[in-house]
Amino acid sequence: MTLIISLFIAGVLLVAAEVLMPSGIIASLGGMCLVGGVALVGGRDGLFPALVAGVGALAVSGIVVYLELRLLPRTRVGRRMYNEAASSGRAVDTGASTAVELVGKSGRALTTCAPTGMVEIEGQQYEAASLDGLLHVGDALVVAGRDTYKLLVKKAS
Repeated sequence: MTLIISLFIAGVLLVAAEVLMPSGIIASLGGMCLVGGVALVGGRDGLFPALVAGVGALAVSGIVVYLELRLLPRTRVGRRMYNEAASSGRAVDTGASTAVELVGKSGRALTTCAPTGMVEIEGQQYEAASLDGLLHVGDALVVAGRDTYKLLVKKAS
């Protein structure tokens, strides 16, 4: 009886741990523990007790995972685990006419371009890819062309 209870407890704990460390392996091990416990109940007590044990194990596992997903994000530790911030970035099509107007213009790197980053040309910010490799923040640059969603820049000589 102790082995059966131990398998059920281990199974529920492993299934619950899958929420914290998702891999599929941990939940699989937990499922095997639960199936092993149900099999032992079935071999010892028969089919109906095994069915009751299986349904109970699934119910307890489901409740634990539900509570974990509902309560964990509200705790201090959970807030550090879950990303709740929204990205405010957006892709801006530089457009054919914009690129023609910007080719040859000078600007500076706002972020490190390794090879992509943000640049400033004539007071406007654009996403850009460096054709010369790494550009550091503040490096002078020249617009050489454009891709669909970013400018192509080179280091200013």
